[in-house]
Amino acid sequence: MESKVDFNATKLFIAVVNAGSFSAASDRMGVPISTLSRKINELEQALNVQLLERSRHGVKPTYKGQQFFEQARLGVELLEDAQKSVTSAHKLQGKLRLSVPPNFSLWWDLLLEFQQRYPDIKVFCHSSERVVDLFEDGVDVALRMGNLNIDDVIAKPVMTVESLFVASPKLLARYGTPKTLAEMARLPVAGWESLNHGFFEWDSGSEKVKYEPFFSTNNAQALIHYALSGMGVSQLLDFSARPWLESGELVQLLPGTVKQTLPLHLIYARHKHPSALVRAYLDFCAEWVGKLK
Repeated sequence: MESKVDFNATKLFIAVVNAGSFSAASDRMGVPISTLSRKINELEQALNVQLLERSRHGVKPTYKGQQFFEQARLGVELLEDAQKSVTSAHKLQGKLRLSVPPNFSLWWDLLLEFQQRYPDIKVFCHSSERVVDLFEDGVDVALRMGNLNIDDVIAKPVMTVESLFVASPKLLARYGTPKTLAEMARLPVAGWESLNHGFFEWDSGSEKVKYEPFFSTNNAQALIHYALSGMGVSQLLDFSARPWLESGELVQLLPGTVKQTLPLHLIYARHKHPSALVRAYLDFCAEWVGKLK
């Protein structure tokens, strides 16, 4: 007689492989390590095959374990979706793990409205300059800005954002309003700089100018603060600058200059079937961004 494969044990096995260790899976799933170990031992006995190679550095699937992982993962995700659709009385429930670029204020309004529509979905939103690994970090969907150089994800284009040069009227009263990039580079500049990027150049297509900021940071709120205080020229994303431009506290410089545009994509793992929560989020983002246009 064939042994029955335990659905919950299979879910725990998939979680351990994704996490890379029993301790990481335990933290992520809220299941004691002893329970994880026991359930996976029972699963190995039911299948009569060793699924994991254990070491003090963590765990990794055996050849047979990897085969089982790849084939079982999609089935478990589909079954979980079916289970949720039946038991939740048509309400989407669960936890959605997201990643958003730092200082991306536009997305906070989107998430507020998303959770108002889906009050039973809990959201964890990670924000960092570090590019997250969807599998290792357990992230369902990441919002990425700029060009993508990755092949193992599905990327859905969302929108493009533009960067603008801004300064306060106080600063312009002291220095005058620049007419070219070269003139602007002679003003005090508060610029964007990350730990791994210290190259300061503006390029309008017809004019290319290097500049040296007197203050640099990877925090957009700091750049806004410096611009509003009249300390320097800043380059901000259009949605960050808009309220201050409308109030007159900031002025756009060189509005006729070719603007730098950055594409935005929502990405999720290519090899992972998108859950009902992920599909709801992707659809909501498309709808919400459509209203902005």
